Amino acid sequence: MPESAKTSVFRSVCAAACLGLAAVAATAGTATAKNYNVCGGSPGGLWSLLGAGLDQAVGAAEPGSTVTYQTSSGGYANIVQVTQGKCELGIIHVGEGISAQKGREPFKEPVEGFKVLMVLYDWAPMQWVVSKEFADEHGLTSLADLKEKKPPLRLVLNRRGILPSQLAEADLENVGISLDDIDEWGGKVEFQGSKNASEIMQNRRADMWVNATFVGSSSIRNIADAYPVTLLSVPEDVVEKMVEDYGAKPFTVKAGDYPWLDRDVTTHAARAALVVDENMSDEEAYTLTKAVLDNVGKIQAVHNSMKDFTPELMQSLEALPYHPGAQKAYDEAGN
Repeated sequence: MPESAKTSVFRSVCAAACLGLAAVAATAGTATAKNYNVCGGSPGGLWSLLGAGLDQAVGAAEPGSTVTYQTSSGGYANIVQVTQGKCELGIIHVGEGISAQKGREPFKEPVEGFKVLMVLYDWAPMQWVVSKEFADEHGLTSLADLKEKKPPLRLVLNRRGILPSQLAEADLENVGISLDDIDEWGGKVEFQGSKNASEIMQNRRADMWVNATFVGSSSIRNIADAYPVTLLSVPEDVVEKMVEDYGAKPFTVKAGDYPWLDRDVTTHAARAALVVDENMSDEEAYTLTKAVLDNVGKIQAVHNSMKDFTPELMQSLEALPYHPGAQKAYDEAGN
């Protein structure tokens, strides 16, 4: 065979072999690709953005793998969804996980079939927003003042049955106030979603609103644009109790965090975590955790409120147990 012909045949064989190897590699990549559902909250909120960030992190680490965000009624539902195998991943508040393990409402008995992969954030403080006129009139700077002054307070809490309203009631109970007490003082308590509650406050149909939300949230800014407001502090002994009972984190809203806030305000912050069924394999939990450890920037980029997301934050939880596969990823990373 002429040398040129031999060369041509050799090149053809090599090309075919290379194509074959590429096909095998592609098939192998497809075989290892995994599609995950993550149960979050309402569409368009931060949790949906976190779902998108998880998708980008997992896709970057495991090409072909995806994380699809699934709307849900919140963390309590997500615990059930994960333990029933309806979602591989679930975003919850840590306080919801503790309530599940203790069998507190809305659960009728303890639920323990879930494990933590990572903390997502721990900076959503309970913010007791009150009309400055009302606070000045009744001498209010702390929740403890409510018990002493007994003002005719029109209070708006978040929807019943979700963690922020439960935290609010627990705060009040820990300073010795029941919702019935507020009625007896000539006040009123109503439960509303965040958007409605903010509008009620803006229209001066309530004196105070509380929610677990990031500092600088648009809901609070909109109220403050309507008229002067301030924040009430949560007594330190109450903060300690909330840390113990709900896995909260002590938090200080600092003077100047809002242009109208001229003093530091103590409170506690809700924390969010990513959980999985305890029966997820160690290998899979390891792979998911390492994907985020290796792509922290993907989570930081979803919203400016996530700029403080770090590997150290991911493994900072003590109130709930981590999945062994996740712990292996942290141990290997040396964090």
